[in-house]
Order: sequence, then structure tokens, then C-alpha cells
Amino acid sequence: MSDIVRKENKAEVKKPEVSKLEYIEFAPPSDVVENHTGIVVLLDVPGATTEKLSVNVEDRILKIEADTDLAQHGKHVRYKRSFQISHEIALDKISAKIKDGVLRLELPKAESARVHKIKVTTE
Repeated sequence: MSDIVRKENKAEVKKPEVSKLEYIEFAPPSDVVENHTGIVVLLDVPGATTEKLSVNVEDRILKIEADTDLAQHGKHVRYKRSFQISHEIALDKISAKIKDGVLRLELPKAESARVHKIKVTTE
């Protein structure tokens, strides 16, 4: 089919339609480990890159979304996962790194929520 459409003796170039990608969504498997300084979350997100990865906190809910070029059943794979975050977590200190298809989130505890050792003395 021609990309040129004749209209009243004038040739116009027809713009090609932009196809929208269809996605199939998965909640990626995760490991959550708490230690004395905070929480570490590991998520398996093969095919995700920093350019197509979004990590946000809104109303104390950590939201992870990643689009990939991987295909399953003719659709691209999209990862979506969310976690409720405790008030003990310092939101402004959350960090995220991705390596070899694994997203590592570090959620440090606020200083006030950390365990503080109290020295006991004798009288």
C-alpha cells in the first residue's frame, strides 16, 4: 500500500501509525532480609535496564516497575512489584542498584529505629 494519499489533486504523505507495545506483567520473585541497619530487597528482573526501570516511594509504598525487550506469548515482559514500607525506614536514604538481572534495594533504618546499646554500670 502506498504511503502517499491523493487529496484534491495534492499529494500528502501519510504518517505511519505508531504501534503500541503490548506487555504481559509479572511480579518478580524477591528475597527480603532484615538486619540491624535496615532491609535489603533482591528482585529478579532479567532483561531490565536502568533506562527502563522505575523505583519510587509514594505514601510509604515502594513501587518497582521495569519494561524489558524480552517477549513471552508475543508480548513484552513488564515487571511490577510493590512493598509497604515501615515508618522505621529512612526514605531519603533508599538506594537501588541493578547487576546481572538482579535489582538490589537497600532500605536503611532511621537512626531512631536502630538498636542502641546501653552501657550498664555499677553503683
